[in-house]
Amino acid sequence: MKVGINLPAQFPLDSTNMMVPVYEEMGADSYWAPDHILGVFHPGLWSEIPLSAMAADPDAFYDPFCYGAVVGTMTNKPYGISVTDSTRRRAADLARTALTLNDLIPGGFILGIGSGEAESITPFGYPFDKPVGVLEECLIELRSLLDTGMMPGNPIGRMGLPLEAEGRGKPEVWVAGHGPRMLRLTGQYGDGWIPAWGMSPEEYGQKLGVVADAASAAGRPTPTAAMLPFTLFAESAERAEEMFEAEPLGKLFGLFAMGSVWEEHGLTHPLGNDSKGFIDVIIHDLDPDELRDLAPTIPFEMVQQVLFVGNADELATQFEGYAKAGLEYIVMANLTGVVGGMDEIMARGADLPQLMNTLRDL
Repeated sequence: MKVGINLPAQFPLDSTNMMVPVYEEMGADSYWAPDHILGVFHPGLWSEIPLSAMAADPDAFYDPFCYGAVVGTMTNKPYGISVTDSTRRRAADLARTALTLNDLIPGGFILGIGSGEAESITPFGYPFDKPVGVLEECLIELRSLLDTGMMPGNPIGRMGLPLEAEGRGKPEVWVAGHGPRMLRLTGQYGDGWIPAWGMSPEEYGQKLGVVADAASAAGRPTPTAAMLPFTLFAESAERAEEMFEAEPLGKLFGLFAMGSVWEEHGLTHPLGNDSKGFIDVIIHDLDPDELRDLAPTIPFEMVQQVLFVGNADELATQFEGYAKAGLEYIVMANLTGVVGGMDEIMARGADLPQLMNTLRDL
């Protein structure tokens, strides 16, 4: 199994400058960055969260495409976006940017794309009523532009940039598909599948089968089977639970679990149990005082619906099930320090390389 690293892509650049050489030493296979405008922490609560010692503003995200051009000067590994959306960025712009970065970055470029999340779309005036339909239109155009250099049915709309970079080929397109229609689109147009929401290994395997069938029907190879797990290292999962109880604001990650999951636990999501979790929760739109009161009431099990939590051995056991279901490539989003802050980050420094070594053998 290959292991990529999801970089913070936040101001200031100091943490990136510090961590990339460390990840290079660990032997990371690729580097990635999210495409968010708003983050997952309420700015009114940020000063109370231990990670705030590392950054003044939880929403200070760099543009990941510009950021990638800088990261590309630090490594010869591939760089990817995890992930952008087709509402804010249309196919022609995405194709030109992908071809540019694939040419400029020594390791090549991977364009991760999905239908988007409300938090970086609706507060900025973009429509979000038919995101999957918008993505399908984008993927049709994007695939044509990257494969032929032209818009479908319109040769005037063309790319003049080389479609392949010497020694590294075309930029790849990895789709963040979860529902049935998105899985079909992944197989039809994607070179990789990179889901981020929680699912069981059995569900992962079933969805990968849908992707593979759609790819076969379209006459395309099965996309690389990847996953973007949000991971928190701890001395143990049991110790992590104690830390979240002591610092309950970290339990607000449970808000990003779907309302149906809350209902399964006998709970009611603040947005109602028809909430889609990551897709529709805009934490900035919620009252910080109410969130502060809500956090201690969220059970740790809800956090575990969103984050993979534990020490290197415990996490390896969790990921082994996905490997057996077909997972080939993990893009690790490390959230260690959400509880415990810098002390916990330093204490857990050996866990990531240990886990990476184990994953490579799965």
